[in-house]
Amino acid sequence: MTVDIKVIRAGQMYRYYLRETVVGDGRRPARTPLRAAQEQAGVPAGRWMGRGLAALGLAPGEEVTESQLRNLFGERGRHPYADRIEAARLAVGDSPRMAFKAGALGRRVTVTGVDFVFRPGRRSTCCGRSGMRRRGR
Repeated sequence: MTVDIKVIRAGQMYRYYLRETVVGDGRRPARTPLRAAQEQAGVPAGRWMGRGLAALGLAPGEEVTESQLRNLFGERGRHPYADRIEAARLAVGDSPRMAFKAGALGRRVTVTGVDFVFRPGRRSTCCGRSGMRRRGR
């Protein structure tokens, strides 16, 4: 068994999700639209789920977009529809600062994380496929 270890620095979480996790722990080719990369990797589109969706104006089963991930997991932790909220507030005369604040979900939080991906080793895969019996039996 092998373990891939990835350190995720504060403010980089959405980039990690968009480049690797949402395409099945693979590597998303540069300049490839999210949905196209998911289709190439054989990964279904992400869907919003959970009890708190209504409070955010999201519908269960709605497809998660790249801009929603960027807003939510980006450096500022904004509402998934922060761009729409900000545009609507500007349209009614709010200042740019107030419009920006309207799309926030709270205070900025910096998080550093580590992702561990466990994969079977080549040796165990080969033995399993070759029909070899395990020793000691």
